[in-house]
Amino acid sequence: MKRRQALKISSIGAISLSASIGSSCTKNVYFFHHGVASGDPLNDRVILWTRVTPQQAGPVEVILEVSENKHFSSIIFSEKLQTSSLSDYTIKYDFLAKQYCDSDRGFFYRFRAGNAISEIGKSKTFSENTTAAKIGIFSCSNFPAGYFNAYQAAAERNDLDLWLHLGDYLYEYPMGGYATDKAEKLKRVPEPLHEMVTLSDYRLRHAQYKKDQGSKALHKHAPLIAVWDDHEFSNDAWKHGAENHSKDGSEGDFYARRSAAIKAYYEWMPIREQQNKRRIFREFKIGKLIHLIMLDTRQFGRDKQIQPKDYLTESGFNQAKFYNDLNSDNRKLLGTEQLDWIESRILNSSAVWTIFGQQVLMAKLKFPDISKMLKSKEIPSFLKPYLKFLGLGIPSNLDAWDGYPAERNKLYKVMSNAKKGFVSLAGDTHNSWVSELKDKSGSKVGIELGAPSVTSPGISDVLNLDEMKFVENIVKINSELQWMDPTNRGYLSLNCMEDKIIASFNYIKELEEINSDISSSKSFVLHREGLELEEIKA
Repeated sequence: MKRRQALKISSIGAISLSASIGSSCTKNVYFFHHGVASGDPLNDRVILWTRVTPQQAGPVEVILEVSENKHFSSIIFSEKLQTSSLSDYTIKYDFLAKQYCDSDRGFFYRFRAGNAISEIGKSKTFSENTTAAKIGIFSCSNFPAGYFNAYQAAAERNDLDLWLHLGDYLYEYPMGGYATDKAEKLKRVPEPLHEMVTLSDYRLRHAQYKKDQGSKALHKHAPLIAVWDDHEFSNDAWKHGAENHSKDGSEGDFYARRSAAIKAYYEWMPIREQQNKRRIFREFKIGKLIHLIMLDTRQFGRDKQIQPKDYLTESGFNQAKFYNDLNSDNRKLLGTEQLDWIESRILNSSAVWTIFGQQVLMAKLKFPDISKMLKSKEIPSFLKPYLKFLGLGIPSNLDAWDGYPAERNKLYKVMSNAKKGFVSLAGDTHNSWVSELKDKSGSKVGIELGAPSVTSPGISDVLNLDEMKFVENIVKINSELQWMDPTNRGYLSLNCMEDKIIASFNYIKELEEINSDISSSKSFVLHREGLELEEIKA
């Protein structure tokens, strides 16, 4: 154990209170209903988080304790922190772990308030000499859609050094909205019942998600690095609005809603905040092994999504105008500031692996004619408006990078000029994907691994498809796509070594009961040399 330094570390998000915590507060009763969490590990520090629930409102003093053993027989660090309703009684502390222990080997932490003691969390930093790391990749965790068994399964395997959440950590919809049809049966009715719009709404929904058994298990197991996607705000959000934000003013001002969502997110997530609260893109270095670049493809620089229906005229689909607008060099997904930042960070890295953690699929993707693959002759009503576009050969998801091809080309050029092949990690789709990414000339620039959802419905949940036929056809018509799975929920794990990454898709057995069993898995080896991809046969 290293000798304790005299330097005091300032907390992140702690509230400066003029009121003293006097005798009236000592009679209060406290609870830690929402577990503990850690996040954003650097080589010397990591964020430690909890939420205390007081029986009586008012300022609260919370004590953070750190030990090198889970029994806390020796406490190497202790700090008094303060919180109040101004931060929804959450606590975040940027712990300079390297000053107190060999933190790359791991340490334990807990919080105390009055007579209450939180669960014990485990966290770590990463040494500059790190040569291997196991990372879990998660996305799209919808509380009313099922139990977070994927979180529980990963926690019980007890082999992750770190986990990433690529967005849609929670969903904004009301009871009766998307994926809530089984909520009452599962006792997972969203709180509040209405769609979250105000700061109070977002706080309540975050609190509900943090109470989940699987969520608490994984959060206390290993540090998290997260980015938001649209549902942390509202469906199909962009920099000036969202598809699911009313245009009639009934849901108020979009910017006020976005500010509320961001404030609640920073309160409830173990994330290190930047001066510009909308700026979530940031980098992490795991030794000389991994340069992890977390992007914001959602709300920082994104222009509004193109809608094919807007190009329908009396004489048909105006294909020329559609492609002229789609391919415009002015359409932004990352935005100039973020793209310039990526270039500057890339040029300052000599890591073995460059990995982008981001929200939406980068691969070029078109869907086959789904109407010919339905097991039932009845075409779902929501699909009918899209049938007219199936034969046009346009990209299937214009909310993804396919809706911003010029921006994708700019990123590929930045990476090619820097001579950096990369791995793109994507969430959003609820399904699993493996693709070889190619630039305009057809040269391979990277590999993309699309993570399955934790609970949100996938293609086969929404459509009664001939799944084998669908997979065969979608792989056949997309040259970049190597493999996909439209059926299973779970998580992706990466076993990162200097010469290769073993990527495993781990699929849970059950969504509607608490059951952490893994029913099946699919693995690939990504070789560093040439970014060659090899499927591991079962």
